[in-house]
Amino acid sequence: MRVIFRLLRDFCNDMRGTMAAFLKNKALLGGLAAAGGATALYLFNPYNREVYMTNMQINENDAFTVKQIEEAYKKLSEAKDCKSLLKKHLTKEVVDELKHRKTKMGASLYDVIRSGVFNLDAGVGVYAPDAESYRTFAPLFDKIIEDYHGFKPTDKQPPVDLGADKVSEFPPLDDGKYVLSTRIRCGRTLAGYPFNPLLTQDDYLIMEKKVSDALLSVKDKELKGIYYPLAGMTKETQNKLIADHFLFKEGDRHLQHANACNYWPKGRGIFHNNDKTFLIWVNEEDHMRIISMEQGSNVGKVPFSRDDRLGWLTFCPTNLGSTVRASVHIKLPLVSARKDFKDVCEKLNLQVRGIHGEHSESEGGVYDISNKARLGLSEYQAVKQMYDGVKTLIDMEKEMEGKKN
Repeated sequence: MRVIFRLLRDFCNDMRGTMAAFLKNKALLGGLAAAGGATALYLFNPYNREVYMTNMQINENDAFTVKQIEEAYKKLSEAKDCKSLLKKHLTKEVVDELKHRKTKMGASLYDVIRSGVFNLDAGVGVYAPDAESYRTFAPLFDKIIEDYHGFKPTDKQPPVDLGADKVSEFPPLDDGKYVLSTRIRCGRTLAGYPFNPLLTQDDYLIMEKKVSDALLSVKDKELKGIYYPLAGMTKETQNKLIADHFLFKEGDRHLQHANACNYWPKGRGIFHNNDKTFLIWVNEEDHMRIISMEQGSNVGKVPFSRDDRLGWLTFCPTNLGSTVRASVHIKLPLVSARKDFKDVCEKLNLQVRGIHGEHSESEGGVYDISNKARLGLSEYQAVKQMYDGVKTLIDMEKEMEGKKN
């Protein structure tokens, strides 16, 4: 874990200057515009995007969008088996209050709830189409955020704390018997751009260029590496990245119905350092997913744009706040066989997934277990929540082994 924390800390420091330079670089955009034909004026200045989108919309939704929202609410209200937080908190009063609202970038309430309406088995059911949505549609988001995170509208995300002076609190959890690997990830979004549902193909390509150029200019020998665009990727490269467990796939049905997979695979890519311990996914679910990993259980190695109250803003509200998801791939044959295994994890503030991520199943008895909370905790506290919870699970497994023997 020590390496993970240091890598992320160093990367954040290195990238501050690098990303700032690239985000201000009009020459880069001008060069792209020169080859852009009809989109040249649109690409020449990043602020033209906002002007363009503002000119394309008015302050309120059109009658068709309002009708979509009303029909979506009717479908949800009639879905008796739906248990999502969206269904719980999208009341008639909330619909009437929000159905005419629209963000400056054009997001409507329908964009927020679309995935949860198509996927009635969702646990949460909402996504933010842009950063402003968290304010524009606050009567819905605030209730869902409080229900999921226990974070009230009056609460405020604590200051950034990467825990660089606390790595000694994370000795290895075991000798490799239970924990197979450890990874810590955080999400980041670029200011001035919406999230997936509102991004154009040009947006994806420009952001990919900005981020990949910035990554490839990093000088730190531990962070230097290779960038692989998904578009045009050879089968050989694809197989290599799959073997390393680095390659991400097109989003599942929840993300697809949230319009998070438009223009796939254009504008998407993967960067990893030469040691394969540091990884960045570009334009997967968030604009950037920054991941640090290592084999075994040495957790002391991870850290990372920011609303005053909600912390770092992300596409999915479950990742708000620190955005840190600290996880282990772990084998607990006895504890995981208990009928109340997931309830036990819930009480420890842990989230259980299959090894291929959200909505996947365990393989070979291996589970992906992480901290559940991201909001209302610092980066250090999020990692500690996972560490303490997993330590308890390992102790339970050892106790059950002793009784069995």
